[in-house]
Amino acid sequence: MKTLKKITALLTILAIIFTVNLSASNINFADEAYINDIPFDTKEVYNKIMNERNPVQFDFEEEAYIDDIPFDTKCVTIQCFYQRAINVDFSFDEETYINDIPFNTHQNVLQIAYRTAIEEVYNFGEEDYIDDIPLEIYTAEKRIVSMELVLNKNCK
Repeated sequence: MKTLKKITALLTILAIIFTVNLSASNINFADEAYINDIPFDTKEVYNKIMNERNPVQFDFEEEAYIDDIPFDTKCVTIQCFYQRAINVDFSFDEETYINDIPFNTHQNVLQIAYRTAIEEVYNFGEEDYIDDIPLEIYTAEKRIVSMELVLNKNCK
């Protein structure tokens, strides 16, 4: 019970501290006028110190070439590994056929595609009325039918 009281008190104190810190951050200070409080040029002082010390100039001789890398560093790229893999002839022994898939995968894919197409909801807007069978065709069709009837009667 003491631990619970201590944890509660600690959390309460932390919450109050964070609240006070957040509200204190809204204070805006006015910009101060520039004060020239360094009466010397720091760049000149640094240059003077460096000249007085006479820094040692290191002059290295050119080293002889040492072949310490036993491989072509240009060839350590993905492209090089790819080219090497293509050039290798992978020959595998022919495996015996195992009928481990007890269904026809082609037929299953077709069924899934058919179900997907059927489940698709198509919403078509209302079309305008189009008089696609004009009156002339309708009357011409009647004439043809009547002529066929006449011809059939005459032929019998």
